Amino acid sequence: MHKYIVTISTKGDKTRLLLTEGPDELLRAKLPPVSCVYYEDAVRSLLQGLSMWLDHRLHVVLSVDARDASYCLGLTDNLGFGERHVFFDVEVKMNEARPRRGSRIRGMGDFSDMRQLLLLGSEKVQ
Repeated sequence: MHKYIVTISTKGDKTRLLLTEGPDELLRAKLPPVSCVYYEDAVRSLLQGLSMWLDHRLHVVLSVDARDASYCLGLTDNLGFGERHVFFDVEVKMNEARPRRGSRIRGMGDFSDMRQLLLLGSEKVQ
């Protein structure tokens, strides 16, 4: 039996939800942004309903920006730590900025092998 994991991401102008059981996706949803949620109990009710439907306690991974972590969707306490409930427990992960890819010079051929060597060399430097 696999663990059920609900991942909620609050990036940008939408809230995304993904429910997985082990390697399998069971549910995907793209919802309005958290600023449109007027009743914070709606999120708890959704998670409680999923937990009851599956007859298992859920592990919720809440992916938020640092500024939203202090109190996001009613799933965190005032310090930004995830809460524990009968039907689910919450783990907060901060959204980290991805490193910028960098600009490429067009029309000079394929240098992908050189970029790979650069990556290997940077691992040794660190």
